[in-house]
Amino acid sequence: MTQATDKIYRAWPHGPPTYSQISSDQSRGITQNQDWNYSLFDCCSPGSLCLMSCCLPCLTFGKTQARNHDASLSNFSYCNADCTIFTGLAFIYSHWIIQTVRRGEMRERFGIKGSCCGDCCVAFCCSCCALVQEEKEAELRTRAELGYQMTPGMEYK
Repeated sequence: MTQATDKIYRAWPHGPPTYSQISSDQSRGITQNQDWNYSLFDCCSPGSLCLMSCCLPCLTFGKTQARNHDASLSNFSYCNADCTIFTGLAFIYSHWIIQTVRRGEMRERFGIKGSCCGDCCVAFCCSCCALVQEEKEAELRTRAELGYQMTPGMEYK
């Protein structure tokens, strides 16, 4: 049985969360990590996500953005606004623009180090690998078992 802290991609949320199985230190180690939990070049695993990101990148992009808004994906549809925008921009090879913006938003939300210039280079040169990394990262950091932890500096006082 896999633990909530295992870095194994789950395409869809499943089962009720098991909060008692992990410590808050383990949870913070994942949710408040200032680096990406997955390497940019760890994009071939799992194969299904890699294939979808290479052949139909708009679907992966749309799913990641939907997961960032609702981690349970309860109202998710592959035909969503983010997927449509990505597809429209892809026809004129400008999808990297929206991907750069959303990658930066994801970094800010999760407190991941990086820069706009780095996001732009990654989205422009390694778009498919970036999509896989972003989807896996969003899935891991929004797991119900881990509980979303605000990064330091985002606390309300």
